[in-house]
Amino acid sequence: AMATAAAAAGGAVMGGATEAGSGAGATEQAIDTGHAEMIHDAQLDFYGKRLATCSSDRSVRIFSADGGALEAELLGHDGPVWQVCWAHPRFGAVLASCGFDARVIVWREASPRV
Repeated sequence: AMATAAAAAGGAVMGGATEAGSGAGATEQAIDTGHAEMIHDAQLDFYGKRLATCSSDRSVRIFSADGGALEAELLGHDGPVWQVCWAHPRFGAVLASCGFDARVIVWREASPRV
């Protein structure tokens, strides 16, 4: 009911919350990921500082959420990568990815960011 009322009022519905449109204090940023094929998932880390994306091009890419600079490209899947998920920061900089190759890869940052 809330989503229907918001849509009728011209607002965008995002995860159960309503954004009234321009002037509501929301900002947006487009990041050109450079993926060669369709993106299946995008997840911000716990602090909202890094964005991980995954694609049918068999890659996982990590970007700075502030500015969109590419920080890493992770290659290891033998097929499209469907989903990514960051671990809680108490476990360090850890990202899991799963794909069509029926594998889950757990990526751990070699030298933690300070």
